[in-house]
Amino acid sequence: MASTVSSRPIPALYTVYILRSTMRHASLYIGSTPDPPRRLKQHNGAIKGGAARTARASLRPWEMVGLVSGFPGPVAALKFEWALTNPHLSLHIPTESRLSVARQTKKNGHPRRPPVSMQSILANLHLLLRVPSFARWPLRLHVFMPDVHAAWTKWVAQVQTTPEAPLEPVEVLTDFQPSESGVMGADEIELGPPWGIHALPLDYGPMRDYVDKAQDIFTFEREGDCAVCNMALPAGQGLYAVCPNKSCEAVGHLRCWSDHLLAGEVSTHGHTHGHVLSGDTPLVPKNGHCPDCGGPVIWGDMMKELTLRMRAPKEAEKLVKAKRRQEKAADKAAALADKAASKAAAAAAVEDLPSSFEVEPSVVKTIKTATKKMRKPNEAEKPTAAKATKITKSTRVTKAASTLTKAAKTAKPTKTKAARAVTAAVGEASAALLDRSESPEVIVV
Repeated sequence: MASTVSSRPIPALYTVYILRSTMRHASLYIGSTPDPPRRLKQHNGAIKGGAARTARASLRPWEMVGLVSGFPGPVAALKFEWALTNPHLSLHIPTESRLSVARQTKKNGHPRRPPVSMQSILANLHLLLRVPSFARWPLRLHVFMPDVHAAWTKWVAQVQTTPEAPLEPVEVLTDFQPSESGVMGADEIELGPPWGIHALPLDYGPMRDYVDKAQDIFTFEREGDCAVCNMALPAGQGLYAVCPNKSCEAVGHLRCWSDHLLAGEVSTHGHTHGHVLSGDTPLVPKNGHCPDCGGPVIWGDMMKELTLRMRAPKEAEKLVKAKRRQEKAADKAAALADKAASKAAAAAAVEDLPSSFEVEPSVVKTIKTATKKMRKPNEAEKPTAAKATKITKSTRVTKAASTLTKAAKTAKPTKTKAARAVTAAVGEASAALLDRSESPEVIVV
């Protein structure tokens, strides 16, 4: 019998979205996708794909007014999509809690879907995010339109006033259209900073630091003892989860982490949120705190890193290499910035020289030649087969400084103070160049 266990990691992003026609707001559509921007282009006919229900030219362009993210895979997202599309039939909703009820039947005798509105979708969405089937997943609601967010807030306030058990608040993220941006869903290029679905991370980029830390721990076998039970963690002999907090390297057994987080939820709330409607005891934790550093821990993030490390090591290695490239680019940019600042400081120092100080053109040429000698060895300093001599950057700077001093003596300053200023500048330039880390030692043969 073939195994039904997935061999793929938890995806970086998988969403269930709500689509609304910009031409007719009563026309709505629910779908699922791992790439909302690409899927929106399909619905609007910019690229091939989409759905027959969104292909009518009179309803285009469509806009994504909101979506739910955090699904552990496409199957989970499809289950949620079907339940949200058919709330009158879904078995994920208890009968006593059902909000949408079929009043009519089709010709084949099946219940007819009740009329759909934005209010009904949001009401059923609020319900599905709290039923036991989905409440333990790290789901988050993203809203991109102010009127939709206002409708959601109004419904939540209405539900919270009912005499029921306390409800766990649903995490809601808003990202409304800036005034300088283009129209979402249009085929033209967006103006201004990305927003809405265009600002969502479609890859594992936000997890680079987390993945890099875990890779380093397990590559050099620094698992240590379990952060929960304090037992040894033999390298490569079990499924170990890592604390997601940046400065913490706590590692533990998967079961130990689960028991610790579940116990924390019970002690904090007196019950485990998400099972208020049924009263069942959950098997999967949702969030909590690390027993080592005390920082916040989200179970879904830990499982995403674990599945990425165990099921897609090549993808994890790409993330680590990408982080290395970013760090290298940042260091290079910082070095260029320091170099530019040094040049600006040198230019300001030259501007501060007395205006009465005059330097002949030949002296200027001599100074430029000496400066080049400070930066790199000349042809005479290149290795030869005769004799090996170690010439350091201090040797080159000493010779160049001597040349600069001679050049300064040949100048004709009109004031003794100017001559002293030049001599001091030569000394400071020599010291600065001597401290530069870019001038390596050179072996001359």
